[in-house]
Amino acid sequence: MSWSDKVVIVTGGGSGIGRAIAHRFAREGASVVVVDRSASKAEQVAGEIGGSGGRAAGMAADASSEADVRRVVADILKQYGRIDVLVNNAAICPQIRLTDLTLGQWNEVITNNLTSVFLFCREVIPAMLQGGGGTIVNVSSVHALATLGGYSAYAASKGGIVAMTRAIALDFAKQNIRVNTVLPGAIQTPMLESSVKQLDTPREEIMREWNEAQPIGRVGQPEEIASVVLFAASPDNSFMTGATLVADGGMTIDL
Repeated sequence: MSWSDKVVIVTGGGSGIGRAIAHRFAREGASVVVVDRSASKAEQVAGEIGGSGGRAAGMAADASSEADVRRVVADILKQYGRIDVLVNNAAICPQIRLTDLTLGQWNEVITNNLTSVFLFCREVIPAMLQGGGGTIVNVSSVHALATLGGYSAYAASKGGIVAMTRAIALDFAKQNIRVNTVLPGAIQTPMLESSVKQLDTPREEIMREWNEAQPIGRVGQPEEIASVVLFAASPDNSFMTGATLVADGGMTIDL
């Protein structure tokens, strides 16, 4: 199929998995809007895509802000006239034990990771309905299925994405809007690197342990998740909605 007439939004597109997703859709021919809290990161990724012959625009927005989401979606519709695919990828991942979490920290994780999905879906779906349909891919995490110590807020937010994906999919299944979620495992991203830097053990040793801990023998690459997201969004995948796609190198099947 051709993506040449499609408009794709990628939130949290300034780095890591979001950056890889933006590049992948652009390589397929789509016009990609890279949305990130950091204007410089969004514009940098859009510039990379443009430099490779693709079509992209960078837009700054706080995905947890109702006003920002409304503004950026309105700007996208004004510029492109349509929205075909929404990829909700923006997230934060602090590792804080439940009893050490402040209410403010809890709310920050929930609003950035879960409320952002609600806000973007609510704002984009009317435009998709007007255009005859569309697809939404919500990037969750294996923490929705199995987690580690210190991730109570993160796991709750990612589990919420899975449940909300099913509900939204059901709400609009008869109106040609498909909604699916992708659950990445350990992926080589700035978020993973940040967690490694906070530990006393040398980075090389930690990464060796991370690789050995994966049943497949290594951590994943952002481009591998981008491929799953592309599949989930593709019209060739026309009979799947409300589904949970796990891409974790076997992490959650390993006892």
